[in-house]
Amino acid sequence: MSEQRIDVIKSAMAAWARHDIDGVLEHVSPTIEWHYQVGSKPVLGRDRMRKMLEGLQQHQRESKWRLVGYAEADGFVMIEAVDDYTNPDGHRVRVPYMGVYEFDAMTITAWRDYVDLGLIMKAEAGEEPGEWLASLIEA
Repeated sequence: MSEQRIDVIKSAMAAWARHDIDGVLEHVSPTIEWHYQVGSKPVLGRDRMRKMLEGLQQHQRESKWRLVGYAEADGFVMIEAVDDYTNPDGHRVRVPYMGVYEFDAMTITAWRDYVDLGLIMKAEAGEEPGEWLASLIEA
């Protein structure tokens, strides 16, 4: 069976869970355009993405980024997932996540993360997620 684009994303997710930055970057174009939070200025290029991931690596401990579902069409893969990690203060952060990935063949050329920064900031401060989020983060 040939490799699917979702397999590329799963491999990048598994690499991030191990904090293997090279393992993440092997799947992205040298000219990647990464919107790590849609609405913020994008990170342009693999070298800048590495620097950003190095910072996140220090902050996101015990990462358990989980895939919930995905859809693929015309060189795009959209995923629904859960960001799940422990921050340096020991607070577990679990938030719903959506990502859009553009591909050239089997290489990610653009990556857009859609997350609720307000939920992240509350979780970072130690606030437990509301019960209304249970179906989204415990999938």
